[in-house]
Amino acid sequence: MKQPVTHEQMAQMFSSYQDANIEIIHSMQTAVNATTKAETDRIDVKMDTMVKRQVEMNHSVAENIQAIAINNETTKRIKKVSSNAKWYVFGLFAFCYAVCWIYNTFNLEDIVLKLIHKI
Repeated sequence: MKQPVTHEQMAQMFSSYQDANIEIIHSMQTAVNATTKAETDRIDVKMDTMVKRQVEMNHSVAENIQAIAINNETTKRIKKVSSNAKWYVFGLFAFCYAVCWIYNTFNLEDIVLKLIHKI
């Protein structure tokens, strides 16, 4: 016949069972922590990449805004010149007409020679 289990043996079995459970729980925590750490590292890498792309995009947007400002200045100048272009053409025409009229009306050679002879 088998010997009956004593109270101390039951306590010892329970203790070894608890130690085994604690070891299993500790191993599971380590595995979960490792997985969590790996996931956290992966998320950190993704966040770093995202932040880097965002910085590049912000820099690109800043350059575009600066280019737009330069283009706006150029556009303002072009509009100013084009709005006054008819006056520039009219002035050039008037100047050319005046030179031709003076050349046809007065004999410049005689005027220059008279001035030279007076001196």
